[in-house]
Amino acid sequence: MATWHGFYREARRFWDVAQAVNGQGYTNQAVSNAIHAVIAANDAVCLFFINERPRGPSHPEASRLLTKACKGTKWEEEAAQRVRQLADILQAKTASQYEGKPMGGDRAKRIMGQAERFIGWVREVLPHAELADSEPDSPGTRPEGESPP
Repeated sequence: MATWHGFYREARRFWDVAQAVNGQGYTNQAVSNAIHAVIAANDAVCLFFINERPRGPSHPEASRLLTKACKGTKWEEEAAQRVRQLADILQAKTASQYEGKPMGGDRAKRIMGQAERFIGWVREVLPHAELADSEPDSPGTRPEGESPP
């Protein structure tokens, strides 16, 4: 079973790759990995709060579930802003992955910045998210002493 820890860990890995290739002549690859990082981070938040994540390629569903996940939490108001940010980031997916031409530098820089802010917000939302960076790969495993959310 997929856990929020696992999705957060994958988000960090995608983000690490995005940062490693950013500015090295791999603009589309950096943006593409940043987008995958945001998708995985969004899935982690949704799994944490409502034990549900978006299925399939529906970008509106990802935004809807983020809103649903944060409803009634202290993150509800800020989630509205993050939903718009998520939608903007996901719109860049086609350009970075399917158009076969380099994405413009200004747009790439904007998307990378948005992705960094989104992932930073997710780290604030998820308790002990830093533990997910070093968590064993087996699903359902929690760091010693941590109880389920």
